[in-house]
Amino acid sequence: MPLKLIIGPPNSGRTGAILDGFRAVASQDPVLVVPTVDDVERFEGELTRDGGAVLGASVGTFAQLFRLVARTTDATIGPVLSRTQRRRLARESVSRAELKLLATSSKRPGFPAALEELISEVQGALIDPVTLRERARDAGPYEVEIAALYQAYVEVREELGRHDDHSLSAATTATLRARPDSWGSRPVFLYGFDDLTLDQLELIRELVRTAPVTVALPWEDRESLTEARGALFAQLRDTDGVEIERLDSVPSFTESTTLFELERRFGEPAEDGEPVANDGGLALLASAGELAEVEAVGAEVARLLDDGVAPGEIAIVLRDPRSAGPLYRRVLERFRIPVAVQADLAATRTVTGAGLVSLLHAAVGRGRATDLLAYLRTPGLKSPAAVDWFERRLLRGRLRTADEGLSEWNREGENGNRGLPEIDKLRAARPGGALLREAGAQARWIAERAIRGEAAVAGEDRALELRAGAEIEAALSELAELDLPHSATDVIAAVSELDVPMWRGPTEGRVRVISPYRARAQRVAHMFVCSMQDGDFPRRDTAGPLLSDDARAGLTLPERKKAEAEDRYLFSVCLSRPKRRLWLSWRCADDEGGATSRSPFVDQVRELLAPRLPADLDGRDEILAREAGGRGLAESVFEPGKAPSEDELARAEAATGLTAAGVDDRLREVIAARLAAAADAIADHRLRPGPLRLHPVLERIGAIELFGPSTLEEYAVCPYRWFVRHELRPQRIGPEDEPLTSGQIAHRVLEALYESPPGPEPRPTPESLEAWRGRARDLIAELGAGRLPRERADTAAALRKVEGLVLAFLADEAATATAFRPAHTEAAFGMHDSEKGPLPLAGGGVHGQIDRIDIGPGGEALVQDYKSGAKVDGGAGMLEKRGRLQLQLYMLAARELWGLELAGGIYRPLGGTGDRTPKGLLRKGLADALAGLDLRPKDHLDDERFEGALAEARSRAEEIIAAVQRGRIGRQPIGGSCPDWCGYQPICRRERGLPEDEPFSEEDTEE
Repeated sequence: MPLKLIIGPPNSGRTGAILDGFRAVASQDPVLVVPTVDDVERFEGELTRDGGAVLGASVGTFAQLFRLVARTTDATIGPVLSRTQRRRLARESVSRAELKLLATSSKRPGFPAALEELISEVQGALIDPVTLRERARDAGPYEVEIAALYQAYVEVREELGRHDDHSLSAATTATLRARPDSWGSRPVFLYGFDDLTLDQLELIRELVRTAPVTVALPWEDRESLTEARGALFAQLRDTDGVEIERLDSVPSFTESTTLFELERRFGEPAEDGEPVANDGGLALLASAGELAEVEAVGAEVARLLDDGVAPGEIAIVLRDPRSAGPLYRRVLERFRIPVAVQADLAATRTVTGAGLVSLLHAAVGRGRATDLLAYLRTPGLKSPAAVDWFERRLLRGRLRTADEGLSEWNREGENGNRGLPEIDKLRAARPGGALLREAGAQARWIAERAIRGEAAVAGEDRALELRAGAEIEAALSELAELDLPHSATDVIAAVSELDVPMWRGPTEGRVRVISPYRARAQRVAHMFVCSMQDGDFPRRDTAGPLLSDDARAGLTLPERKKAEAEDRYLFSVCLSRPKRRLWLSWRCADDEGGATSRSPFVDQVRELLAPRLPADLDGRDEILAREAGGRGLAESVFEPGKAPSEDELARAEAATGLTAAGVDDRLREVIAARLAAAADAIADHRLRPGPLRLHPVLERIGAIELFGPSTLEEYAVCPYRWFVRHELRPQRIGPEDEPLTSGQIAHRVLEALYESPPGPEPRPTPESLEAWRGRARDLIAELGAGRLPRERADTAAALRKVEGLVLAFLADEAATATAFRPAHTEAAFGMHDSEKGPLPLAGGGVHGQIDRIDIGPGGEALVQDYKSGAKVDGGAGMLEKRGRLQLQLYMLAARELWGLELAGGIYRPLGGTGDRTPKGLLRKGLADALAGLDLRPKDHLDDERFEGALAEARSRAEEIIAAVQRGRIGRQPIGGSCPDWCGYQPICRRERGLPEDEPFSEEDTEE
């Protein structure tokens, strides 16, 4: 029987020719074979249009053709492996093969998928394991291991009594060859294929012996088509008795002359024709940043819909919709544009898949506490507030294992004692089919959890999750059918490798986001080819994941398609698909403003238009920038007249102060109402934290009478920081910072040492230093056990650091020749159990706890305050500049409450590794008595300046108390700029590094 080839460029009417031929033999029960399930639906619709169903019509993919031929010829075949099952067999082959060179690579997550893809390619090239092994012996040891993996895969498949697509095709073709009359003369039509594997070609050649076969190929003698797709035409052209029907490109298929000429001339020598005038068929979009590009495309799509274009007549093409598709779906849905992203999404990028993997890791996998936390964070599973507090306990308790976390979650009196029965079920399931089926049931439960008990139709996000749950359950059920040892690792790997379709169902009435491969058999009025970046489209050519080009040649495998040639062909296809207009969109900058390179395809297309681009690079960017629309870095909103939705219009008018023309009264009322509501919500007094105004709040805060020195310092640094930390009191979710914890332990150790000295002297001396050090080590081990346990690697180092700080401090003390002796440690005043009352100040008082008071030979008091950091402030000027009050207030307390004469006060840095010089305020007249302490001369003040510094500190403290009691809470950091270490910016919302006037004055607070 004859083989008929219908060849022609994309706009040649091949679709009509193949359908006409199909209808002409409808009574003979023909078969139409197309590449994808989407094409099946499309052609079934074409064939049933205008006259109802075609008698005996059958449309299917190549895999369905093999099954149909197998049934017709009574070929003996077993069950066919799914893709998930094939990957499981690839993983099993890794465990059976003896690997050396590939041992490390085989443990990586993507190895089984890459191996399955390579094995499929080898099978499609009709190379059996024996042949590949013989070729590998001559190629090298690496290739020998690849051949061993292939052999192991085939052995596992045969043990299971299963077929994959390629073994099915071999069995089917062999049966058809033995019984050619079993198929009869049933016609076969192929459309949409531009490449076939050798086993597919073998079936076609066998069918040609008994039945008429018609193949429509997108081919003509052009460089861009010949390089990428010439092989298939050459293979079919050499068939005996082949009949070739050549079709010419038909201009009427494209309404734009510009688009027709671009498609015909792209990739051909530029000197072959004059430049083409743009009749509006080509538009350019250049945007700054990925989100800006998607929004610019969405705005153009919205305008097309507003002009009456049907959503189904618009397509957005992405070279990799799997990666960028979710962003397009999110933005277009925000613009209220119906969209269908026809691409797969990794199951682990869905809430359901990620939650299930975390659950499996926690229950039967690596068993980390963080896995349990990640599972509990799955939306719709548990109360976010309960999980927040659980995370706090987990981090503060430094829990490591899932069992430790589970015990904490189930702790008596918390979380309703509900437990997590799903973990028990998974652990109770035996490895193998039981574990797979239970994991599948948990996937479905996670997907349905958020809508259980709700009588509502699932929206698109929830529909994706339900689809993910169903896909995972089905895939794990397929694996349970295989008689293989399925471990927990295998189950987790299977879920991690699974893909979920982002859209399933008819796409009528929706804008489609598709790949160039899907675009090949689609005609639309308007097409956007997006993310035209150098390295994305076209991609940079890289070797295959397992075999280099040299290795492929050594195994006599078909030559790998070059990425640039493949993408050039796909782009030329995109040029032919729109009937009215084509948009080329790229990013001129990334999200941080860095320059990015557009695809060379953009320049090559633009060079075909008049006026042509300059021959060199100079001037190209400027010309394209003038011609291109899009979004720039500074454009945070749309121009009002270009806003794609009501929300975007309201945002644009509010930001620009401009009003869009042509808006009807109803919409204008809606916009006005939204702007009014937004204006009220963002009123100045609500945006900017200011003075407290509510009477109950002012009454409560005005009743505060006692303040700690650190509290007053906090207010001096920034009033709003004090308010957040001491009144709002946000709870830290993790453990305290290691320096803070270390400092607290060091304080407690020094307090215990000086209260009960390990010797006759009240302070260490060179002779007693070792005794003090020994006692210090014991105290550190005792007091630090609960805060920084040594059995954990991270905290053991911190505890060692505490030990170093304390021992260094004691060494400094022993080396200091001074007559001052410790008299009071942790001297508390104004506390509920202290002997001394508060230090009285105007409007209130101060309470606190002085680390140490030393007494000199003349009864003079030296106040000491330990600081866990490496740096401390000293000198009257620096203390005032930094808002420091603690040391001065402690000295006033020592004088007024203990009745001591003051020699001064110093801060003692514990954290310094080099210079640990104390700093503070000292009486110059007592310099001789203080000489042995190695203090800075510039910290010594005469009596007048010393007393002035104390009086200034008292006055500043009283001002702060009065301001607090009046509710004067403003974002006024000391020095006019926020300190780098402050983490409250998300709460106060003050711009870092920028001067910002507060919206109130002192008079406002007095009203």
